[in-house]
Amino acid sequence: MVMSGVLKCGLVRAVGRLPPALSRALAITAIPCQATAAAAAAAAAQKAPVARPVSQVPGPRAYPVIGVLPSVLLDRSFTPKYIHLFMQKMAQKYGPIFQLSLPFNPPMVVVVRPEDAEALIGATMNNPLRQGFGSLQKIKDETADNYFENKNGLLLENGEEWWRVRSRVQSSMMRVKEVLHYLPVMDQISLEFMDRIALHQRQFAEMPNYFQNELYKWALESVGSVALNRRLGCLAPNLAADSEPMKLIKLTNDIFYYLSEVEFNIHFWRLIRTPSYRKLQKAHQEFLEIADKNIRETEAALQAQPASEELDLTLMEALLLKPGLSRKDVVTLILDMLFAGIDTTSHTMTFTLYLLAKHPEVQRRLQEEVDTVLGQHTGPLTYHHLARLSYLKAVIKESMRVIPTTIGMSRNLDNDIVLSGYLIPKGWMVLVNAMLMGWDESLFPRAKEFIPERWLRNRPLGPINPYTVLQFGAGTRMCIGRRIAEQEMYTFLARAMQRFTVDYKHEDLEVVNRVVFAPKKPLRFTFTERN
Repeated sequence: MVMSGVLKCGLVRAVGRLPPALSRALAITAIPCQATAAAAAAAAAQKAPVARPVSQVPGPRAYPVIGVLPSVLLDRSFTPKYIHLFMQKMAQKYGPIFQLSLPFNPPMVVVVRPEDAEALIGATMNNPLRQGFGSLQKIKDETADNYFENKNGLLLENGEEWWRVRSRVQSSMMRVKEVLHYLPVMDQISLEFMDRIALHQRQFAEMPNYFQNELYKWALESVGSVALNRRLGCLAPNLAADSEPMKLIKLTNDIFYYLSEVEFNIHFWRLIRTPSYRKLQKAHQEFLEIADKNIRETEAALQAQPASEELDLTLMEALLLKPGLSRKDVVTLILDMLFAGIDTTSHTMTFTLYLLAKHPEVQRRLQEEVDTVLGQHTGPLTYHHLARLSYLKAVIKESMRVIPTTIGMSRNLDNDIVLSGYLIPKGWMVLVNAMLMGWDESLFPRAKEFIPERWLRNRPLGPINPYTVLQFGAGTRMCIGRRIAEQEMYTFLARAMQRFTVDYKHEDLEVVNRVVFAPKKPLRFTFTERN
């Protein structure tokens, strides 16, 4: 009986970490461990210090209804473009937790301690609510003919509806085996892109001002090969400005730009259709029309193929056949993949190339690893190659620490939680500023330096708290496209280092916020062929 109670108690704890729909489905009785749990909780309560009220969390002076708006507007350092620098100033002034509540938003605290990040992710594991992008949700709700059928997809949904879709798609998108199916085509795309780099180098003696746009082409072609299971032609020579790939790239850039304008400013768009909101809505509609056309073409091509038990299902086929998913669920997911898969990976590769160019000793070590792993191999990259590129993976991790693409992650609380000794009430939003954690000397010795070795298995600079770098999020709401993005980046960097040495001889990199961070100015790299 005792052992039975212990087992059930353990199962209850395990189920408690699952999303609510799954917990209810398992329906495990909690009675045998309630007394034990209650006694333990009472004992812990007696020992634990009393949490301070949220009203005592430091921060700019807040007012009823308008929050910290007056303080923010009077601060010259506040601008959506440089929100990361404003956040850094707030953390330096107020410490590792501070209030930053603005009108039309839930009251918010910002935290920059990994212990708080871990506590938040654990407390919201069952129901990871995210504020998301309210402007995008409003635009989707207003789409003509109710295109999205009142379903907003994984990016914007919460609760049961989010879990309904997430639970059905994650096996197809998060399993290494499923993603490896696309490694040959990703590798071919990277090889073709290396040829484009060589061509630009011969023509201009360095990369032209539009090189970032070239990286967008690589990213769209790569994610399109997975989402749509076909090549989009982004790397075709002399691609016209009015071609569909170029339109998708421009519209994605426009969406991110106007999204940062409306979301990182006062949310007046909730009351009136502001100019930025109207431009965001227009760009989203045009993107939707082109992407939907491509999705329909892919569906038609798949239906025209003869059935074969020997062929592996494509991602789209697997999802369309998944019980519990509608066609519109799949279409919305594919749209999100195309939208979210361009700026993120391309900017990460831009920042990585910049850091390698500024640290030639790191670049030489990476090239040595690539030479050792690939040797005289002339065929496509394989899983066994990627598995041995440990330093390459460390380089990308360190790049995401030094110059991350996002500021962090957020959760809306459905229960009270204690963070840094303060009781943060249900209904508040918590932003984990992972960018500032990555720059914290107490968490990362020699934090201002680019040292990929810190991520190697033996951790030469000391242990690393896993809740300090959250570029893909964490917990049950981890980025659904993480495996796909990582495989794209590993393949790109392996092929770049195999063929070139990259250099950069111009002004230092500055980043600006466009929801994801982007280079402020064009980066004119020089690529020198190796042997």
